[in-house]
Amino acid sequence: METIRSSRIKLVLVFALFIGPLCIAFLWYYGLGSILVPKNQTNNANLISPVVTLSSFSDSLSDASPFTLDSLKRKWTIVHIVKEDCSDSCKESLYNTRQTRIAVGKDANRIQRLLLLENQNLLNELQFNHADLIISQYSASMLAEQMEEIRVDQKLGPDDAILVDPLGNVMMVIPVALNPSLLLKDFKKLLKLSRVG
Repeated sequence: METIRSSRIKLVLVFALFIGPLCIAFLWYYGLGSILVPKNQTNNANLISPVVTLSSFSDSLSDASPFTLDSLKRKWTIVHIVKEDCSDSCKESLYNTRQTRIAVGKDANRIQRLLLLENQNLLNELQFNHADLIISQYSASMLAEQMEEIRVDQKLGPDDAILVDPLGNVMMVIPVALNPSLLLKDFKKLLKLSRVG
């Protein structure tokens, strides 16, 4: 009698060993997952969903060197678009991304900043104040066309920046109003989790 009881307990344990994880996975997938996910795992900048993959383009920079989709695929790229004038809000956006890139520290070389500039009269001033900026002429830019479509679709403000990942995917909006310390947290998290760029 004791051996039968022992055999039944072993059978139940073996059954639980195989069926238990399936039950837990089922419960997690169909309800408990959203309750148990930690609330502090959020980003501060706005993610673009679904992610937009850039099409191939061939532009040139202000120094006439070529700039293509492959140029974006090496690093995380913050894209700014400046058309007629760079207002105080525009200057704040450029300043915030510059300071955030510096504050990232040893990983700063994994981030680049690209400016699509329409008003070439601003070129010298912006190059002086932002030596790390890669500048491309907006009016002759194939990339600018794609960025404008994204700006319209996402209802972005004129001075909001756009983040492109090292695979050429447009994946985040950086609002000019976003506190730089929160942007820095996002970048540190991205660079820590990313195996590319």
